[in-house]
Amino acid sequence: MKRWFYALVALAVLVLLGWGGYRAYASYQGLAARVALLEAKVRAQEEALRALSDRLSRVEGEVFKAPSPPLSLPEVPPPQGAPAWPYAVGLLVALLLLYLVLRLVRQTGQGSKEQAPPSEGEGGPPQG
Repeated sequence: MKRWFYALVALAVLVLLGWGGYRAYASYQGLAARVALLEAKVRAQEEALRALSDRLSRVEGEVFKAPSPPLSLPEVPPPQGAPAWPYAVGLLVALLLLYLVLRLVRQTGQGSKEQAPPSEGEGGPPQG
């Protein structure tokens, strides 16, 4: 019985190895077909690029043969002045602030003179 068992195991291993080898070969064939397809696509793209480069060289040749006006720099537009309204508004605001500050100073100056009593030496006729 041992003899048949080892023979059966060896046969099963051989069958599994054969089946695995067949699967590897089949996948290799599939990959080879995909590589061939990709190579064909690359060749077609190379031919398309060659055709495009030939057309581009012909167009470049026609462009360089055609007469064209001499190159010149574009004209510079005339300078436009800055708007004047921000300066006028700023001047009006500055004058208003100056007026308010001077008015405040004048009111504080008058208020302090009225509140403080004059001292003996101030405000009287000169002695002497």
